[in-house]
Amino acid sequence: MTPEPTPSFSTRRKWNITLNTTVLLFSVVALLVMVNYLTARHFVRFTWSEFAQAELSPRTKQVLASVTNDVRVILYFDPDHPLFKMTQTLLKLYANANPHILIESIDYTRDNTAALAAKRKYNLNDKNDHDMVIFDCQTRTSPVFQSELSDLDLNELMAGRSGEVKRIAFKGEMLFTSAILTVVTPHALKAYFLTGHQEHLPDNDNGLDGYSRFASVLTENSVKFEKLELDGTANIPADCNLLIVAGPRQVIPDAVLEKIDRYLKQGGRLMALFNIHTAPRPTGLEALMADWGVAVGQNLVMDEDHAESVSKLDMVISRFSSHRITLPLLGSGLYLMTPRTVDRDKAAARGKDAPQVEVLAQTSPGGRVVLNIRKDLTYAQSPDDRIDSVSLMVAVERGGVRNMSTERGVTRLVVTGDSYFLANASIEKLANHEFASHAINWLLAREDLLVPIPPRPIKEYKLTVSDAQMTALQWMLLAALPGSALVLGGLVWLRRRR
Repeated sequence: MTPEPTPSFSTRRKWNITLNTTVLLFSVVALLVMVNYLTARHFVRFTWSEFAQAELSPRTKQVLASVTNDVRVILYFDPDHPLFKMTQTLLKLYANANPHILIESIDYTRDNTAALAAKRKYNLNDKNDHDMVIFDCQTRTSPVFQSELSDLDLNELMAGRSGEVKRIAFKGEMLFTSAILTVVTPHALKAYFLTGHQEHLPDNDNGLDGYSRFASVLTENSVKFEKLELDGTANIPADCNLLIVAGPRQVIPDAVLEKIDRYLKQGGRLMALFNIHTAPRPTGLEALMADWGVAVGQNLVMDEDHAESVSKLDMVISRFSSHRITLPLLGSGLYLMTPRTVDRDKAAARGKDAPQVEVLAQTSPGGRVVLNIRKDLTYAQSPDDRIDSVSLMVAVERGGVRNMSTERGVTRLVVTGDSYFLANASIEKLANHEFASHAINWLLAREDLLVPIPPRPIKEYKLTVSDAQMTALQWMLLAALPGSALVLGGLVWLRRRR
């Protein structure tokens, strides 16, 4: 008789293996749950390509890091709109960067109930109830309309070569970050443009004289603006965070200058821009600037080696100091037109309590200071003209003024020898727009925002093929590819048959 084989595993050992396997499985599942729980709340996103469009700028990250209240973002859009996906993707990046950014999407073409509720809540009408993003925080709202989200290339359309209008840049991040700043700021900052002396005006759309695009830079930085006339009994309002004197061409009365000086001594902020029109005859603002340690020259500055026009009266400057305003501009340039010298006043008082004046930008060593300027703005060069690296703009900072109230804080000024470089026709040249934004934020003591948010280019790829090539592609897709798969399958079948 053959003896019965001895079992390889006893009953006890089988139960031990089963128990160990069960415990191991539960441990793995528990570890997976814990890891998912942690990663859902603590994660890091990486951008693998340096050309990737899905990365927020440093400025946006700084703004989002400061948001502590919930910001509702209503994506009131038709999902079939060309900008919907791009807008939705960008807003998801905002929400991932800060959980206080709460996104709600309303398809007004299909969800009539939600659309009507949004119209009533945000007072939308027939003119502005289509395709927008609404930012809402504690009753403060800021809408961004789809017409603002992109730059269009109209050249082909205007030339009659094409009936198609192309989108070339997406400005969503710039506008969304500005809107978030607007709704999370309890007290809106306000700028005033001095008027009454032929200054550049924020509601003027003229290319050479208008400042409407400069006003839009204020809006981008969540700064409201108004015009201000100080002739008569009017004073600078208490809510004035920034006073802008943009290229006056007439003499400013002493009473107005006294109001500006008193405002500055109380911790005011001033952006003063001069131009060639008042070089033969001062406006009076030059003398006020001298009291703050700034010398504004009655001259014309030329830099013929760095001019772009035939007249040689414009220039590109690229010599910047390491000041907070111009430090981000190193490696780029500013385009100026007929500037005057603006420099430290060498005769000004020195010391701890004196205004601290720092040069922002200079010409090349070949800059020429022309002194012979006639009233009709004609000029004549002279062998006695100074040729050197010439200062064209300065920043001024001063703490408390003795015996004066400084409820507004530290006095700050930005003074430039050209006002036309920020006019509508020039503000988008080189880094002029960025300079305007940096100057505004420095004057308002928002140094953490001294980082620009450029528009994101919209890349377009086209494949142009002839009729014969299109026919060949159709045969390749409809016949060649499926046919090759059938042939390969047949060969495999034949091989297995053998």
